[in-house]
Amino acid sequence: MTTGTTEAPGIAAPAPATGQGSGLVDAFAGVMWPLLSGLLGLALWEGLVRLLKIPIYILPAPTQIVATIGQHWWYLVSQLAITTLAAALGLVIAVVFGLAAGAAITASRLIDRMLTPWLVIAHAVPKVVIAPLFLVWFGFGLQSEMFFVVAFTFFPVIVNTVTGLKSADPEQILMVRAMGATPSQILRKIQFPSALASICAGIKLAVTLAPVGAVIGEFVASNKGLGHLLIRAVGDMDTSLAFAAVTVFSIFGVLLWRLAEWVERRVLPWHPSQREAFLLRGGVN
Repeated sequence: MTTGTTEAPGIAAPAPATGQGSGLVDAFAGVMWPLLSGLLGLALWEGLVRLLKIPIYILPAPTQIVATIGQHWWYLVSQLAITTLAAALGLVIAVVFGLAAGAAITASRLIDRMLTPWLVIAHAVPKVVIAPLFLVWFGFGLQSEMFFVVAFTFFPVIVNTVTGLKSADPEQILMVRAMGATPSQILRKIQFPSALASICAGIKLAVTLAPVGAVIGEFVASNKGLGHLLIRAVGDMDTSLAFAAVTVFSIFGVLLWRLAEWVERRVLPWHPSQREAFLLRGGVN
């Protein structure tokens, strides 16, 4: 006589838990706690402004900022579109030249020794200091904003590109080189795929820096965009409009970061960092 239990034929054992429920709970908690802390902070801000009777031109309450956004939403969105155009054009230029320069530095030790010190020096120069020079060199308008965005975003792209390309497996490179692979084939088949995660990280940083560069460029070289709107609002003591512009810009920056993360997950589904994030979320996208 056996003491163990037996399953009836044709009846499958219950499936183990997949972890999807816990993944949904973690995702909900990841949204709930930041939202709750933000609401508490806004409530504290509102209460202090009302309690201390702070004038609106010094510090507007959150409700006043929301009312200003609702009143001027179309104007704010139109100025954001102008800033976005300059940021996007400058970002494309920075990514193209950053990838090309990174590949050249990796391929040639001479180019590395010639360019890298100057790139570090250029990055060390405060960007706000050279903003008036961009106005002299490129004129007033979109072109100055574009090149100011390039100055902000070029360095992260090139540094991450060089780091990624140099992290390729040297033994694998030696093997395919012995098999007759050309430098361009090694770059396309070996180095670039291994550098893709690092390149994506650099582009993701550049995506968030590009609107900042565009706004700072608009401070001195444009009569349009969110940067010009901020300068004009502060000059007119319209602090609620200035806070409304900053709020719209901040929301736009968060959405850009989320978009960059989404693109990274689609481009690098095979990368260990993405697989680890997938497992930590309990297998829920």
